[in-house]
Amino acid sequence: MTMKELIDRIDEVIHQKTRLALMTILATRDQADFLDLKKQLDLTDGNLSSHLSLLERNNYIAIKKSFVGKRPHTRVTITKKGREALTIHLDALRELLNESDDINES
Repeated sequence: MTMKELIDRIDEVIHQKTRLALMTILATRDQADFLDLKKQLDLTDGNLSSHLSLLERNNYIAIKKSFVGKRPHTRVTITKKGREALTIHLDALRELLNESDDINES
């Protein structure tokens, strides 16, 4: 595979560092709570919301809102499409690193 083909497999939606962190966290859990994600990544409500909205628009995550007592509760899960996109993205990064190692060894 050429370097360009590998670069083309990088998912620009996922590649941004906060969204990559979100997708990685979600890939390791059944679901995550909005407040937990906010604390883990040290984000504001608005910043986290905008990243989650973009991931949701791309069908990489699902967001479920409910109430616990009178308090809103937001749960986030990775979708099958999101998990597949993350796998392709991470595989492309690994291959790029391997290509880089091969070039450096030449």
